[in-house]
Amino acid sequence: MKKITVLLIISVAFLCACNSNKWIRKTVAKQNKFIATLEQHQVEDEIVHKKYNHPIKIDLADFKRLMEDLRYIEQAGFIGEDKENAIFQTVEIDRLAPVLADALAKADDSQRIRFTSFNQGKAFIFSVSRETEGVMFVEPDGRLNIAFHLINSEIDPIESSPPNPGISRVDPLKIKSSDMTIIPTRYTELFTFETGKQAPMWIVANLETLKETADSEQISIVDVKKNAPPAAASAPKNTKTKTEKATPAQASETMLQKDIKNKLKYLKELLDEGLISEKDYDVKKMELLDKLD
Repeated sequence: MKKITVLLIISVAFLCACNSNKWIRKTVAKQNKFIATLEQHQVEDEIVHKKYNHPIKIDLADFKRLMEDLRYIEQAGFIGEDKENAIFQTVEIDRLAPVLADALAKADDSQRIRFTSFNQGKAFIFSVSRETEGVMFVEPDGRLNIAFHLINSEIDPIESSPPNPGISRVDPLKIKSSDMTIIPTRYTELFTFETGKQAPMWIVANLETLKETADSEQISIVDVKKNAPPAAASAPKNTKTKTEKATPAQASETMLQKDIKNKLKYLKELLDEGLISEKDYDVKKMELLDKLD
């Protein structure tokens, strides 16, 4: 009897603690492939103001570039080799980036964004459903934080529907070890805890450097095009085989730039979906760029 009483007291205390310390979530967008919510921390019925730099507007093109560059290394253990993969597929970026950018523009200084995205990944024979979940917020100094709880985690096919990310109790900011590690870029770095240890699934992005990186690459594409020699300039005017084919020199700046970007994006999509290898991607990318010389 005494044991039952003690268990009841512990249960009641646990429930009270959960009710006094929780995250309040508001759904801002939900489809069958993703969900995004605004969440704020509540302790004893009081909202904890985190002083995030919200609302904030981030250029959609820059935001997509950030998501495209997010990659991670998955440790394979003793038998296999470590694998480098993209966190988001191209189709995920196209549907999720506008939603997350809009959520950041609507959030206040106490709200962070929690998101979950579902995709189809390649398995040994059949494709499998996968889930990526995390939170994001912008610090007062203007740096964008993205911390993941799950990255392309396979969903049990027995489940009738994907898990509801709105009821997740895991705080990605508290994950200190994982068999996955996000790869830093020129404008991102892994978050470092006070102990000096890096968080493997928590990345911090410098938005100013991100903007500079995106702008410099945009300028580079235009410069390469401008310096490209007019391949058709020396061709005889009465040569039909030459005049029937469009060359980069004959195309306008806008059309050429759009064509280059579309081809590079298509190659990136093939790589992300595992349809081509990293080596094939690099070779085809160089072949495309060589055409501009």
